[in-house]
Formats: sequence, structure tokens, C-alpha cells
Amino acid sequence: EHYVARNEDVSLIGNVYLGRVQNVLPSMEAAFVDIGEARNAVLYSGEVDWAAAELGPNQARKIENALKPGDRVLVQVTKDPVGQKGARLTSQISLPGRYLVYVPGNTMNGISRKLPENERSRLKKILKEVLPEGVGVIVRTAAEGATHEQLQRDVERLMRQWEDIQKRSGANAKAPQTLHAEPDMLI
Repeated sequence: EHYVARNEDVSLIGNVYLGRVQNVLPSMEAAFVDIGEARNAVLYSGEVDWAAAELGPNQARKIENALKPGDRVLVQVTKDPVGQKGARLTSQISLPGRYLVYVPGNTMNGISRKLPENERSRLKKILKEVLPEGVGVIVRTAAEGATHEQLQRDVERLMRQWEDIQKRSGANAKAPQTLHAEPDMLI
């Protein structure tokens, strides 16, 4: 494989922002969010973290019930802006590590199906030891042969990263603001 990285081609994919909802379009089932870039980004209702959305007991899962103009929202870029379209967003944050992907607010754990069954079993045992209660991860194919210590370090680093994002997005934080930027391709 051959990759080329240019300074002018900086990708936003994976970056986490504290954005401000500019407007909500129920007919499109989307919200436009200011993340501090040239154009507003779009958050479709299918990408809303409904578990975190504060809906009343009888409220339907509609974007206009979850978000209002002026709301602050924690989002992650899933697709770079193209032409006149802004970036695509999700409010279901995930942080990629070397061996696993940390999924805050999710307690489900998954292991790549590309790994052989005996390796999947070995990794499951290690996960039981290294993961705190209520933490969700997806184990990547790259974890094949990874040691207990390597997985432990990956989990700890990703949890610190998430704690930092949460701290920086606190009640007094100004929106829009970049809370976490993915390193460039070289890193």
C-alpha cells in the first residue's frame, strides 16, 4: 500500500468537537452543527447517541426532540467536507487505539471476526482482567498476539484520552471547540 500525506490535505475524520447546534431540520432528520470550521457539519438522526439524549418517557426518537438550536453537543467527524457539503458527524464517540477501539457509554465488547477462535478466546480472557466495569471496546485484528501489558496500556491510554475530552467539554466549556484531534498519517 502507498499513502501520501500533504499538509494541505488535513483530514477531520476522528476529531472530537464540542459543537453548537445552529438549526434542526425535521424534514431532513438532521441538525447542522457549528464545529468551528468554514461550513456547518451535519448530524443525521441515525448518528445521534439516543442513550445520551435526554428524551422524556413518551418522546419519539426524532432529532427535533433531542436537539434544539443553541444546544452544545459532543460530536465526532465521520466524513470530511466535500465541495459545498460540510463534514458528517456522529454523537456516538469512539476512540481508536493500536489494539482496540474504546466506545464510551457502551458496555458491549466485540472481537474482530478475522481472528482465529483460539486467539479470540485468549483475548476475551485478557479483556476480563484489563477492562473496568461498564467499559466497551472493539478488539482490532492488530491485537493478534498482543500481550496482557500491551492491551492494558492501550485501555489506560484511551480511558485517559476520554477523561480529558470529558473534562474539556465541561459545563463552562465554550462551543465550538476542538477537544481531540487525530494525529496525522505519519504518526
